[in-house]
Amino acid sequence: MSRLKLLKPEEMTEEQRKYHELILMRPIFKDLPKDSPLEGPYNAWVRSPEMMQAVLPYAQYVRDNGVLEARLVELALITVGRVWEAEFEFAAHAVFAVKAGIDPEIVEAINRNEKPEFDKEDEAAVYRFAGELTSEYRVGDETYQAALEQIGEQGLVELIGLMGLYVMVCMTLNAFEVPIMAGMKKPFVK
Repeated sequence: MSRLKLLKPEEMTEEQRKYHELILMRPIFKDLPKDSPLEGPYNAWVRSPEMMQAVLPYAQYVRDNGVLEARLVELALITVGRVWEAEFEFAAHAVFAVKAGIDPEIVEAINRNEKPEFDKEDEAAVYRFAGELTSEYRVGDETYQAALEQIGEQGLVELIGLMGLYVMVCMTLNAFEVPIMAGMKKPFVK
């Protein structure tokens, strides 16, 4: 159970309701009724709409409009989510990763905390870079060079920015003990 009550729009301040409306405009929420409470990290972040107004354009860029392909974005996100053991993060983005073109076997290997077998060099490089930087706080020369060759300097900068954003997501989810939503597949089951 979450440490934070789900806020309904009628319980929000005017600024919080503006943020709520912005979030509900995202494609993944298009089918939700307009009076739905925000789940995941958004329920926490709605409590600081000023901070999220600053973060949203950045998040949209690195997640949706940057140079990295969607499959590499999603692979990085599930890798970070797994390292942080953020159930909501992993459960949500595992589905998106498969839709974006990541082999379901790779997603399941990451879910089991096993090293996946990659056919694509860019996926192997992003997985290794994301896992190493997130868990060891640095990357070795070989890992760096492989990622640089696959996604370039701008790609590396944006990958690091994306990972930093999703470390914040995972920290939010874990600190507030945000549960997965109904209908999500529970990850990390042994």
